[in-house]
Parts: sequence; C-alpha cells; structure tokens
Amino acid sequence: SAFREAASDCGVVRQIERAFEDEGIDAAADEDRAWYAPGQRRGTFDRYTATTDWSDPAQVRRVLNVFEQIHSWTIEGDYRDSLVRHLRRDGYDVDESGRIRGGSAATLADIPLEQLSDPSSIYEHLERIAASTDSDPGVAISGARALIEATTKLVLAELGEAYDEKADVPALVKAAQKALALHPDSLAPTRPGVEITKRILSNLSQLAIGVAELRNQYGPDHGRTTAVVGLRPRHAHLAVGAATTYCRMLLETLAARTSA
Repeated sequence: SAFREAASDCGVVRQIERAFEDEGIDAAADEDRAWYAPGQRRGTFDRYTATTDWSDPAQVRRVLNVFEQIHSWTIEGDYRDSLVRHLRRDGYDVDESGRIRGGSAATLADIPLEQLSDPSSIYEHLERIAASTDSDPGVAISGARALIEATTKLVLAELGEAYDEKADVPALVKAAQKALALHPDSLAPTRPGVEITKRILSNLSQLAIGVAELRNQYGPDHGRTTAVVGLRPRHAHLAVGAATTYCRMLLETLAARTSA
C-alpha cells in the first residue's frame, strides 16, 4: 500500500506501467476491476501486482526491483524515509545506490526450490533467518543450522534415500553429498583436477558442519547455561552466508540431476 501511494503521488500511468513491464511483469485483465484501488494510477499499480505470486522468490525480487524505481521517484525527506521504514520493518533495507536488499525474498532468490515436492520447511527457516539476522544473531545462527538440516533431509527424500530423522548434521551432510555425488569419496581418481575438487568438496562439508557447531555454541535453543557475550550481526551474516552457499550447491546439483 505504501509503494502504491508513492507510485500514485510521484509517478504517471505510463511510468508505472513501464516500471513493471521492464521487469517482465504482466498486468491482470481489465474484466475484474471491482477490487482495484480507485484512481487510474493506483488501479494500474494493482493490475500489475495482482499477477504476482508472492510465494515465488523470483517474482518477489522482480517486484522489489519495481519498488526500487518507485523509491527513486520520491523526493528526499519524510516520504522516502517512510518507505524505508516500511521495508526495514519487514527485514529489508535500501543501500546507498537505492538497491533493496535483505529479507527472505532475496535469500530465497539464491536458492532453487522448484524441484522440491514440498519446500515449505525451507521457506519457514528462511523467514526466520530474515527476521532475525540483524536483530537477534543467535536466532539467525540457529536458523542457519536448521536450514542445512532441512535441506539435506529434503535432498535425500527427493532422491529416495533413507535417512535417520535423528541423525546429526555431519551424518546428514555426508549422506546428502554422497547421494548427489558431491562427496570427495564419490569422485573418480582419474578425473581431471580431482585433488582440487576433493579439497573444495571437503571444505564444503566442513562449512555446513561448522555452522552446526556455531549454533551449538551460540544458538538460544541449545540449552546454554551462560549468556552469550560479543555476538553481533556480522557473526550471523557469516553463518547465514555459509548455510545458503551450502544449500544452494546441494539444490542446484539436485535440480541438474532431476532435469537430466
């Protein structure tokens, strides 16, 4: 609603249309106009956002790109600051270049989920991470570990591989990477660059395991008996970045295998 008002107050109809069309977003048909906001500019905005699937991270990212354009139309001061406050409330921010960053949509856009039968748990963990990375680093670190665990289990399930629901993260990491032929032991010894590839894959495993160990040290849901001192958002950024890198690699490999 805030960006619709900004588009209406600071843009013209063709400008609004072009902002959406430049992102490949189509407008809804004119037939069902009953619920559109009154006014040509507001109605135009609604016709384009009506076609957005808000559960699809790629589509959300495209709408955020439109919002960046609308944000640039506003004049410095209270109006622009109000839009930034709305974004920050939902876990986003605007950098110096006007780029909207953060939030679960940005994180989701990096991770392919289309091939999963039920990615709802991944969405849940990413929402938790997005809401807490800067405000509660301990919760974000715990969410990063949970994201890795959920991803490995979903990969194994998609490949029809049995796994122990109570298995720890190192065991799940090993099983998932073996199932995807991403484990160092899965590589043919004569493969070009095999030693370098083995080292990278071994480091990839350690990346995921390290996030789990970090959660054991700092996560709020692991029964700590002393308060955490010195934990900052940068520590959460490290854990979340490592977890999303690891999960993206697994899911991209799964997507490549299932589409082959």
